[in-house]
Amino acid sequence: MANFEFLSENLNNVLLELMDSQELCKLLQYPSYDPLSEPDIEDTSELLFNKIHPYPRVPDVIATATSNLNVIFDSFTLGDVNNIKEGLLKFTILVHNDLWRTNGALRPFLIMSKIDNIFNEKRIVGLKKLKFERANFIWANENFSGYQVSYKMVNAN
Repeated sequence: MANFEFLSENLNNVLLELMDSQELCKLLQYPSYDPLSEPDIEDTSELLFNKIHPYPRVPDVIATATSNLNVIFDSFTLGDVNNIKEGLLKFTILVHNDLWRTNGALRPFLIMSKIDNIFNEKRIVGLKKLKFERANFIWANENFSGYQVSYKMVNAN
């Protein structure tokens, strides 16, 4: 399979879309019970490598109560047509157990909703619109759990 050289550029596009969402950034940044009522984040790029990670990262058990989002590309396969490559864009949402509750809903579900609004049925990366594939509960350690949300993407081979 070819064209892996575009993965970094595609990942940057995904990260920019995430950082453009004030509501998503607030859910990740502020550990309060009402994170969406907190002030706007002046420079959302500061969340990159602190709250938003373009690689797999699991917070330590003894870490401060925080919310994290990991973004990776995964599961590349040759599509039904030989010149097409399929894969998954995966978002791993890890929230400290003390931060799940908010005034509106459970924090991981709010984060999932914001991600879905940004990416589902949108052409951010690849040749076609991203399509929701699945969401699975994940348990990282005794203090952090959340969900992994996957979207199917199609690229040229």
